[in-house]
Amino acid sequence: MPEISVLMPAYNEGKNLEKAVKETMKELKGLDYEIILINDGSKDNTFEIANELCESFKEVRVVSYPKNRGKGYALRKGFEKSKGRIIVFFDSDLDIPPSQIRRFLKVLNGGYDVVIGSKYLPGARVSYSEKRRIFSIWYRTLVKMLLKLDVSDTQVGLKVFRREVLERVFPKILVKKYAFDVELLIVINMYGYKIYELPVKIEHKHFDSSVEYKAILRMFIDTMAVFYRKNILHYYER
Repeated sequence: MPEISVLMPAYNEGKNLEKAVKETMKELKGLDYEIILINDGSKDNTFEIANELCESFKEVRVVSYPKNRGKGYALRKGFEKSKGRIIVFFDSDLDIPPSQIRRFLKVLNGGYDVVIGSKYLPGARVSYSEKRRIFSIWYRTLVKMLLKLDVSDTQVGLKVFRREVLERVFPKILVKKYAFDVELLIVINMYGYKIYELPVKIEHKHFDSSVEYKAILRMFIDTMAVFYRKNILHYYER
């Protein structure tokens, strides 16, 4: 049974997936790990590439389904198939270099329950468009005002957890797509787990398509739903 499970959701990442997996394997060399690729209803050749990688490397496993359901759904499906004591969420688009994963694992083993990346801490290096920067600041402010979550950043695609945290929290998570990270961290925080933030290096490659504006609206709606469940229904406390 592997010590570490790296969950890599992938939607239309055929051009990046092989490189992402091989670079991640290189960085984890010497550790006891598995990589679970979750094909989130991709329309390109992501599924074929994932299967080829699975056939080539014993550390790689594949979870796939035909319809795009969102990152939260993908990670939950990947978690159900995972076996590791430590769970790593890692985006497959290579915006975040996998060389940072070991640093997160080291901090987790120093006595924390969850380690998450942040674009806002000293030492972070982030390259992205002005439009994305403005949206990121706006959403960060919204989360702090509405949900009183005491972390500087919820959205970075590198997070590391002790397995028992996700086993307890996942049954409460309802968001499958746009505000999944926020809901997950809200519940983790409410349950008293120790969260540590680390600065990250990020090089965003995409943001400016018209589809993204629809995503922003959906993210706002989903975030308001989390607010309603937390503060009005007290759903997470049941």
